[in-house]
Amino acid sequence: MRLVLVAALLAISCAPSRNDMGGFVNGICEPTTRRDAQAVATTTGQFGVVGSTSVKADVEETLVVVWRGGGPATSLAVIAYRLDPPSAGTRVRWSVGGYGSASPWGEVGYLVGVKPISTPGCWRLVPEGGRTEDGVVVAIRPA
Repeated sequence: MRLVLVAALLAISCAPSRNDMGGFVNGICEPTTRRDAQAVATTTGQFGVVGSTSVKADVEETLVVVWRGGGPATSLAVIAYRLDPPSAGTRVRWSVGGYGSASPWGEVGYLVGVKPISTPGCWRLVPEGGRTEDGVVVAIRPA
């Protein structure tokens, strides 16, 4: 019986935390920290950010995103949802470049400029046509 209890406690303590998916919690932006085997920040394995999910509010700043639905001939538009008040619910959509460039997931990488959302805040990035739960939370820090 003790062995079963210890195994159950171990399984619970090793399970991924919902907090690693990111969000705006108690007035703080918590970027997505969940990583897959290739170190891509992703919540479901369908869309992700290569590298840091916390970037400076600089119009020249870029992110590399990966999208399983992408490829060399597939364009991508990203939708960013503002999570923090007073602008929560704001939505920004823009097309991105670098179609189908090399990435840890193969030829599905895209270079995303953050100029459309370059004011400090908490944003959930989602591929257009993708599910919101596939999105990755990114913190835009003051420059």
